[in-house]
Amino acid sequence: MDTLRVSAAPVRSGRLGSERIRTIVVLAVVGVLLAGAAVVVEQPWAADGYTGVTLTGDVAGAAPVVGMAPPDFQATTTDGTAVSLAAYKGKPVWLTFGASWCADCRGEAPDIEATYEKYAPAGLVVLSVSIDEDADAVRAYADRVGLTFPQVADPSTTIAGRYRILGVPTHFFISPDGIIQEVRLGGLPPAEMERLVGTISR
Repeated sequence: MDTLRVSAAPVRSGRLGSERIRTIVVLAVVGVLLAGAAVVVEQPWAADGYTGVTLTGDVAGAAPVVGMAPPDFQATTTDGTAVSLAAYKGKPVWLTFGASWCADCRGEAPDIEATYEKYAPAGLVVLSVSIDEDADAVRAYADRVGLTFPQVADPSTTIAGRYRILGVPTHFFISPDGIIQEVRLGGLPPAEMERLVGTISR
């Protein structure tokens, strides 16, 4: 009986040790998941309703963030007009990345157009960059939907690469002094479009 009593203690201790290890592992996993969730919550641009993209353009350099000047670029719109982001300094600019093959982009396009029509007289510039499709496809889509703001095709993701676009739609709201005020990943409801335009208007 004494022998049994003595041998039972180590077994219980070993079992408790295994349970403690299991508990520590579970807590560690939960902690990692909660930390990841906290990072997402802290990113104001994180949202549902977007399509991931693969960038084939140059992705060297830092990604543009709120509080810094966006990378400049020169491009030609689908109607043949030369544009550059720097040329819009002094005006509020809504730079939006999307594509006609993106369902969420198609869903918000009429609301972007409506917001543009409302605020263009006050100086708002909306510039759309359509990635991974050519100018003919972009022009045909814009004509079909009735989009009147400038459209730029980015078939090789050259511009999208500079902006480190993770998915479309992605929106950059740039104030007249040329500084990014807001970045949003995912489709925007009309009320949020109005609010964000307000952050870059004088």
